[in-house]
Amino acid sequence: MKRLLILSLIACAIVFGSSNASAGSNGDAPQNGQNWIINQDTHVWDETVSVKDIVVNFGKTLKLENVSLSSQGFIEIRGETRWINTTIYHTQDTHGDNISLYSTLEIINSELTLNSLQQNSEKTANCLDLNEGSILIVRDYDLDSTTTNDRSMISSDVTGKGNFTEKLNYTVQIGRLKTDGYGSGGGVSNTKVIVENSDFEYIKALRFTGEGSYISNSTFNFIGGINVALDNFVFVNNTIQNSYTFNIDVLLHGDNGILNKNNLINGSGGIWISGSFNEIDENKFVDYYYKGVGGDSAFSLSSGSTNNTITNNLFKNLTDFHALYLASSDDNTISNNEFIEAGIGWHTIIDRSGYRNNYNNNSFTRCSGENQEGGPWYQTCIMFFFWSYPDDYYGGEHIIENNTFYDFSSGIRFLSYQNNNTVRNNNFDYGFHGIGLWNWPDGGNIAPSGNLFYNNTINNTVYAIALDWHYMGFPGKDNHIISNNITNTEGRAITIWSVYQNFTIEDNYIDNSTVGIWIFDDGYGDIANGIISNNVLENIKYNGIAAYTEWGSAFTIDNIHVTNNFVHSIEGAGIMFRDVEEGYIANNTINTNVSQDSQLSGIYAYYIPKTIIKNNTLNSAVGIEVGGFEDSTFPIVIEENTLHVNNYGILSNRTYSRIINNNVTGLCIHDRCNLLYLQKVANTGIFSQEGEIEVSGNKITNFKEGITAVLADFDLDNNVVDFSEIAIIANNSEGEISNNIMTNSTKTISSYKSDINIWGNTFRDFEKAVYLFNSTITLDNNFFSEGDFCLDAIDSDFTMQSNDLDCREMDYLVRYNLRINIADEQGTGSREHNFEIKNSFGDEIVDSQTDRYGFSDYFLIDVISKVADENEINYNPLKIIYYNNNILVEKYVYLSYNHTYLAIIDTTSPQSEIIAGDELIKTDLIELEIVLLKENNDFKEYVIEYIVNEEFAEWEIYGTFNESIVIFHGEDGKEYRFRSLARDIYGNTEIKNNYEYQVKIDTSIPETQLLSFEGDYYYIGNTNIELSWYNNAQDIAYNKLLVEYSNFTNINGNPDSVTWLEVDSINIYSENEYLYEFDEIGHYAFTIIAIDYAGNIETKDEYDIIMNYASKVDTISFSEVDSKWGYNNLDIFIETSDLNLDYELYIAIQSVEGNNLLTWYRLPHNISDSKLKLNDLQDNTRYFIYAKSRDLAGNIENPLDSLEYFSSNGQYDQSFELKYTPVTNEVHTFNVTIDNDLDGTYEKELVRGFNSKKLLVDEYYLDIANKTIRFGGTSNGGFIPTEDINNIQNIKIEYSGVHLIFEVYTEDPLKATDVSISHTNSTELILGFIIPEDSTTCKVQMVADELPATDDGWFTQQILSAQTGIPCNKGYYEWYHKNPNPERLYFYRITIEDEFGHESASNNESVRMEDVVKLYSSSEGTANDQYGMKEILPVTIGVSLLFLLFGGVLLYRGRNSEELDENVSVIESKPVAKYKVEELYLIYKDGRLLRNVSAVEVKTDTDIMSGMLTAINDFVQDSFQTEGDLGSIDYGNNKIILQRGNHSYLAAVIYGEIDNMFKGKLINAVRTVETINPNLANWDGDSASIKQVTPYLDPIINETITSTREMVDNYFTEKEIVITTSYEKFGTNVDLNIHISNYSSETISACKISPEFNSSILSLTGIEPDIFYSFSDNSFIVGDLSSYNEIQFKLRMQVKSAGATVVEIKMKYEQKGREGLTSSRLDLA
Repeated sequence: MKRLLILSLIACAIVFGSSNASAGSNGDAPQNGQNWIINQDTHVWDETVSVKDIVVNFGKTLKLENVSLSSQGFIEIRGETRWINTTIYHTQDTHGDNISLYSTLEIINSELTLNSLQQNSEKTANCLDLNEGSILIVRDYDLDSTTTNDRSMISSDVTGKGNFTEKLNYTVQIGRLKTDGYGSGGGVSNTKVIVENSDFEYIKALRFTGEGSYISNSTFNFIGGINVALDNFVFVNNTIQNSYTFNIDVLLHGDNGILNKNNLINGSGGIWISGSFNEIDENKFVDYYYKGVGGDSAFSLSSGSTNNTITNNLFKNLTDFHALYLASSDDNTISNNEFIEAGIGWHTIIDRSGYRNNYNNNSFTRCSGENQEGGPWYQTCIMFFFWSYPDDYYGGEHIIENNTFYDFSSGIRFLSYQNNNTVRNNNFDYGFHGIGLWNWPDGGNIAPSGNLFYNNTINNTVYAIALDWHYMGFPGKDNHIISNNITNTEGRAITIWSVYQNFTIEDNYIDNSTVGIWIFDDGYGDIANGIISNNVLENIKYNGIAAYTEWGSAFTIDNIHVTNNFVHSIEGAGIMFRDVEEGYIANNTINTNVSQDSQLSGIYAYYIPKTIIKNNTLNSAVGIEVGGFEDSTFPIVIEENTLHVNNYGILSNRTYSRIINNNVTGLCIHDRCNLLYLQKVANTGIFSQEGEIEVSGNKITNFKEGITAVLADFDLDNNVVDFSEIAIIANNSEGEISNNIMTNSTKTISSYKSDINIWGNTFRDFEKAVYLFNSTITLDNNFFSEGDFCLDAIDSDFTMQSNDLDCREMDYLVRYNLRINIADEQGTGSREHNFEIKNSFGDEIVDSQTDRYGFSDYFLIDVISKVADENEINYNPLKIIYYNNNILVEKYVYLSYNHTYLAIIDTTSPQSEIIAGDELIKTDLIELEIVLLKENNDFKEYVIEYIVNEEFAEWEIYGTFNESIVIFHGEDGKEYRFRSLARDIYGNTEIKNNYEYQVKIDTSIPETQLLSFEGDYYYIGNTNIELSWYNNAQDIAYNKLLVEYSNFTNINGNPDSVTWLEVDSINIYSENEYLYEFDEIGHYAFTIIAIDYAGNIETKDEYDIIMNYASKVDTISFSEVDSKWGYNNLDIFIETSDLNLDYELYIAIQSVEGNNLLTWYRLPHNISDSKLKLNDLQDNTRYFIYAKSRDLAGNIENPLDSLEYFSSNGQYDQSFELKYTPVTNEVHTFNVTIDNDLDGTYEKELVRGFNSKKLLVDEYYLDIANKTIRFGGTSNGGFIPTEDINNIQNIKIEYSGVHLIFEVYTEDPLKATDVSISHTNSTELILGFIIPEDSTTCKVQMVADELPATDDGWFTQQILSAQTGIPCNKGYYEWYHKNPNPERLYFYRITIEDEFGHESASNNESVRMEDVVKLYSSSEGTANDQYGMKEILPVTIGVSLLFLLFGGVLLYRGRNSEELDENVSVIESKPVAKYKVEELYLIYKDGRLLRNVSAVEVKTDTDIMSGMLTAINDFVQDSFQTEGDLGSIDYGNNKIILQRGNHSYLAAVIYGEIDNMFKGKLINAVRTVETINPNLANWDGDSASIKQVTPYLDPIINETITSTREMVDNYFTEKEIVITTSYEKFGTNVDLNIHISNYSSETISACKISPEFNSSILSLTGIEPDIFYSFSDNSFIVGDLSSYNEIQFKLRMQVKSAGATVVEIKMKYEQKGREGLTSSRLDLA
């Protein structure tokens, strides 16, 4: 213990001594100019040290005190290090050198300077690199913020770097950038930094992430930024100024931080926080401006930051900078902050897509930095809008309350998708735009919705509250403006613009505004469902409440309700609507300007269908003015309003209005008022123009005009009109006036050119009750009293009934205006022509004359009058007296309407004309037909004049005639001219200068003579003959070549003994020769006759020449042979059309599987024998046969050397049928060449393609089986030859052909294999088997108990074939035998039959059911034995089986063929077609017709057809919203198939039935057309702009162009087996005729006919011919009926009792293993 104590004391003495030394070190002492490696704890004090690299190794310590250290290289600190009162200068030796901290570095009252060799580089520049787990502490010595001489300092050495920017380029960073930390720009994980009472200058960045880090009482000058990533970070009492231009001042990623009492001055990015529950309090953000890069906000919250508190901060003098920027940040509180010029040139606060942020008690002064008149209106104090469109764009539910705004451009604005916000209790003064919604940005946006603006005070603004828009989008809904106080508004107090619905404007007070409430839509008609109620609007300069659209808009504002408002407007309407539908204006009080110059309306509304204006009180110049919408189904209702006006009460202009129960009073007080009986009155109570009105129950008082209708339809009922100059005026109008009370008027009703029904009215105290001018009136049941003149009618029609006329002077007076026109037939007036007019009493009414034009003045003439208390006087008829050629004319006229009477003077002669006939005739009798063209029923006679041959001869008179046909006798060779002159009874004779008809007579017959032939009979082998002839006359019109034909070819025959048929009659003009081409071989007789211009025709008794023509044509035909033959022998019939034709037959064979070259052998045959017999045909062999022929002229036809020509039509899908069946192999080639440029040379050689659905551009397709060559189509490609427009046959085909190709199969088919029987219970057997190859028919056959002796004893249970729907293809099959008899033994086999009837039967398999039943019994002697299969199997199965067996015997029983054969006849085969395409319509999706192609001459009107298709809305319009086919429509006998594209659909009118393949053609066509015409998506209706339609529709039409409806009908007729019946009655005997036809291609067998009839009325007595009858099933056994055969029977019956009855004949049959049934029903009278 003593030794230990001594050692301890020595150690203490050493330590004490070292600490008090003047300079020194212990541990690893530094060596100047060398690397300093610390491998032990080291302490250096009071030294000046200059080293290169410094390394403090792990676990070791380094302490520097009062040291001046310089290091050139790198410093690596892995052990704890303390720098106290020390100056450290570090510079790089090479790029990448830095200070790397891995442990703890504590800098106390020290100065660290870092120098970098190059500009800022993240990897190579100098830095203080903080590695994971490191701790950096920078502080003063005494931890006292009040002392300033002990603060630490970290800076970059920028000495000599020039300007500010260059200095910044050489700043260093503290903490390395690590992008996999807290996002881009974060520091390395777990790096802790504590800074207290220290200073930083020219530092690029300070980055750290360690828990417990904080910064306090420090300054940062010229720094790039502080990047912090941790929770609970504390940043208090710091100053940041002059920060870099490319970073954020403080970037915090973390929660629960405190940023308090900091000063941020002249920064670049302010504070940016990504975190929640942070407190930002009492900070100052001053003198920020946007420097081009870096941040743009003094304070920012990033996306996802929530529940932060920003309070009591000062934001001042921020230029092009936001004070606050919240990016998708929720539930934050922003309160008690002061914003002074904090958004100069920009928005003050930006809140993007956040939720539930609370802005309260903040103060905003000059947000935009200037007064409200200087800055852009859109610069806003608080702006809410989307964060990242379209990914994160919704926001809202904010509360903005108790804030003050002064001197601003825009106070609060919400952009698209910012919904459900509340703005309340705020105060706005001296600004441009107070509170607003704004529809922005572009691109399908949705305007803000669900916002509430409540109890705000807004003074001295231009636009106080505005629901505004910038881009059109979807409407905002459910916004509410309630209880706001708006005063001194220069513009509009409340604005709703274009895109808002379901809004409320309620309980607001608006004073001194230019416009009060302004609702306007210039977008797309989205405004709807607005309520404006209980508002007070005072001192509004223009319109108080206005709702309207852009002028000329095609849309309306819908469902706007304006109720219970008080409106006082000075220079505008109280309420103004335009283009508002279903509006409601009710219970409002409206005062407008009523001065003498005012024309203002209390309510002004145009284009407002279905709007109601009700119970309003108005005091205005014009009460209510409506107009613009004339549809009577959407009336405007004006009801129960009280109006005091000084001009018009209600004005209805070009609209339909219902005006009901209103009180309209004229209250005119200015100097320009109308005076009536010295009393001021307003202008008009109700005025309607060019519309329709119903006026009912109104009270109209004190107007110059009570009700006025101009160009209107009206119904005036039950109104009271009092004190008016004219109570009702109708001008060019139509309507009814009923049950009205009209008092105190000068004229009660005044009508001008109107049609009115006046009934049930009371007229009282008037000067003239009804005044009519040019009108039609009905007066019924009216009461007139205390008046002077009841009815004054001028030029009017009226009827009166049951009126009470009690007038003091005149009951009624009827007058009409009459004017006289005296003129000749041409309308030329007779000047100063005297006339008189007298009435029916002979009193002269008028004695006057016409003016220089033949017209008199109008004279108003009394026609009917009734003076009070006197009888009616009628002055008709009137007598008009004048002279015509000194002849007195008197005309009587009943004057009943206003008109001009025409008095005619006759001065015109009649007019006639000779109808010109032929100019050259062949007779000497000339028929002249004269027509009277014009006369006045005063015609007298014709004068006929003529000239012969000479043009300048004198006219001669032939005579005068009354008849219209005159015969003139002329001479051959002379030419005549004729004219007719008509004369009337007044002697007026027609004058003519020219002739009307010229004709020449020629009666000479021309003659011809055939040249170049001496005889009259020749034999010719050429295909043409050249004929020439001579005419004996020069006036030949044409020659006619008559050609007669006879098909006899015997050169020794007598042409006179055969029958000739005229085949050609050819008119030949201007030529005396003709080249005639022969058609069929035979005799041709030629006759040439001449016809001259007069029509004289040469006649001949004999032919000019006869030609016997035999051409080079193969006339051999073979009978049809199936492509496959199943027998050893074959008979082929040969026909020739010429007995003199010689031919040789050749045959070649090859194996069916092979394709070896063919060797041809001469086939011996006697040409006189029409039958070719082929015996011993070989199985599995293909045969080729052709005939080589020679005619009398030596012409040879060899099919192996065939050459054929065709002409192309240039269309798609052309096909041509060849004469022979082609043979193709190495020897026999098939060559196709095309003359595509039509120059006579076949230059284009084509290649054969083998895939018909996909051909190359130079390929064709050869269908050998059908002897057809096909060219390119729309869907399969291939070559399309040019259209042969010159008919030169531009397709040449060279090939080897034969007449017949067929294959022989004589062996039986392969047997079924692996036949087996299995079972899983006793009620079902499973027969399995394998079919070895595809077969025509397979039969599952069965017998019971014992095997039959012959194949006929087997019973077929199932047939597999294409006809049964289950084809018999190669593979494994199973057949299930259901409920077999438990006591039977069953045998099974499979029979396979090929198409030729060859059969093969499999091995037999059997099963004994007793064994099967025992197998599945549980045990012997149990209940199952007593109630097994045999007990529960229905007895009916056995009975049915026996009946089936018996029926089978009858079924195969043959008929008596001898009796039936004579009744069987062959049905003539008919041409058939499944369908015909008759028309195609390509129609645009909205119903407009694009193109029509038709295959029929008379087609449906295309407009009617397209309209019909368009009318099927459910079929077509809905289809464009669904997928799949459009389907089809039955249309008469046709079916319309519809296929749609994207923008159009194709309608095909079909007769018949089509399949899905046809639908595919339609859809391919419509898609191709749409691909070629992309403009169809927005088609403008110009058909010419749609190209290349017909080339894709024609192939569909042309596919069935040769088909007819008859062929389609044949197809449907021949689909079934047909039975028809008719009857003949002889007394009580009835012969029932039965006709059975088999139109199918297969034989029907086991035919049985069964008559069904009422046996009480008829009895069966017999049948002819006599055939077998089965009593068991009441049927006659017919047997088999071959294809295209028919048979007839006659059924004899006896009538037992009188009465009508029905007989039904049913026929059962089998075809291809299936049973069929057809019937015919006959009504017997």
